[in-house]
Amino acid sequence: MSELGKPSRRTFIWTTMAGTIGLPLLDVSGAQGLLSCLMAETNAVARTRPQEPAAKKEITAASQWLQSEEKNLSPKEARLLGRAQATLLGNVVSLPAWAPYRGVEPSLSTYHGVWNWDSAFHAIAISHWDPALAREQFDILFSRQLPSGALPDVIWAKGGEVTTLTKPPVMAWAIAVVDRRSPDTQYLREMYPKLVRLGNFFLNERGGAQDGLFFYAGSDVGMDSGWDDAIRWDDGYQTAKNDNHRLWAIDLNCYMVTHYRAMAYIAGRVGLSSDQEKWTMAANQLAARINEKLWDAKLGFYVDRDHVTGKDGPALSPAGFMPLFVHIASAERAARMAKLAADPHKFYPGMPTAAYDTPGYESHGYWRGSTWLNTAYFALKGLKEYGYTNLAQRMRSQILDWVARDSSSIREYYDSRDGEGEGAKGFGWSAAFTIAFITDWNNDNLTWLFK
Repeated sequence: MSELGKPSRRTFIWTTMAGTIGLPLLDVSGAQGLLSCLMAETNAVARTRPQEPAAKKEITAASQWLQSEEKNLSPKEARLLGRAQATLLGNVVSLPAWAPYRGVEPSLSTYHGVWNWDSAFHAIAISHWDPALAREQFDILFSRQLPSGALPDVIWAKGGEVTTLTKPPVMAWAIAVVDRRSPDTQYLREMYPKLVRLGNFFLNERGGAQDGLFFYAGSDVGMDSGWDDAIRWDDGYQTAKNDNHRLWAIDLNCYMVTHYRAMAYIAGRVGLSSDQEKWTMAANQLAARINEKLWDAKLGFYVDRDHVTGKDGPALSPAGFMPLFVHIASAERAARMAKLAADPHKFYPGMPTAAYDTPGYESHGYWRGSTWLNTAYFALKGLKEYGYTNLAQRMRSQILDWVARDSSSIREYYDSRDGEGEGAKGFGWSAAFTIAFITDWNNDNLTWLFK
């Protein structure tokens, strides 16, 4: 995160690693186990910065949800689910910077603030047991919405914001997911115009209105995408200041499909039938453009593509599986993609952020080849949705084994070859997608919008 003179996320990790704290591997089972686990996390955090303990009623609601879920899980997955939940509960912080709301920081020891798309991922997980806290994550970001419609990238714990870039448009999808779990029509009415403005920002500032497909931009393309130093942004794309050197990003365009599908859902919920039709049409039209422009028939994969030269981007990545997650790929294309997913030279078994055979791939190289749970979930859930259940399940099991094996904490990312935990400890979205891998794997809770 190099904005405003701050060190990059990778640099910040290494310079603060000595001070990181972790969640001990405890037997989390029911209210007492969760409380013990959370107390251990809170006590560790208290050595580095003040922390407000969760209210008793919040712990009770969280433990009741955990008890209901663990009945159908193996002991290993029940323990992992409890660790993930305790990580998120331990990252709740109330500070003047985002008062009157309670924020969820990505990592109490490393990332001191509220981050844009992290907050959406946190909210989806937390909504299982505390929809009010989940919605506060949206309220924090939208209370700082810019005149352009963009949301800040970061709101720092000590005050101040990063507004020279943003993050992918996952908020509408997250709000829809939370609403389906805990309906609140009035909240949707309040959020709807704000979400319209957010979508308009991407149309006006990220290429959509210009040529019908979207690219990342801002002061740093990598940071704008959330993929920081990924090989995807080599060849000058990360630091390009001119829109003539941009990549139509396959994940961003699919995120915009999720935005439009979610907007159609929300419009329907608040009684705006004409808007519902408009958003559905926008999603369908964008899906058609993705299939026309971002499919590489020779490779059998969806790619980033230079919007001027038409050249493929520098790397194949899990982003190329996003059309499966949003259900816009044909069965024939999915079959070709599944072959790459099963190929040890490409994505099997760790779903690395750059294919294993990519020049410059690093198994523990932050976004240059490591395994991140959010991108892995989108890819593997997409494969499962298209019927490649055994393959997706094997890869899911491998990744969850890595998460469970690291007894110190749930980590920011994992070495995509040996599964060693890397980066920040007690990392929120890794915990959130651990929960998704366990509780939202055999259902359509995160994908019903796309069917």
